[in-house]
Amino acid sequence: MTFDPTGPQPESPSRHAPGLSLGRIIGGTVLLAALTVAGTYLFGGFSGVSTAGIIALILGVTFSYALGVGLMVAVFHSSRFYDDSAHDAARDHFKDRHDDS
Repeated sequence: MTFDPTGPQPESPSRHAPGLSLGRIIGGTVLLAALTVAGTYLFGGFSGVSTAGIIALILGVTFSYALGVGLMVAVFHSSRFYDDSAHDAARDHFKDRHDDS
């Protein structure tokens, strides 16, 4: 059995992922941060912490989530939309190597 690099190829991903919009991403990130802060409050995480400490905790949680989600969105977007030429070059490279053997 031989490998056929010209066999059926999967369809390229849609340029517009359903349900993926900047507003939903930002809203979800803010909701996640709010739920984390609310959970911290409900479980007594703010007891003995000054007002400045509480503000720092809220800002730290919010910015950490924003940074993490933002980087994940950037990686996802990049892998979906900007790697077509690299994918095609790699496929052509390995197809040529397979034909030589």
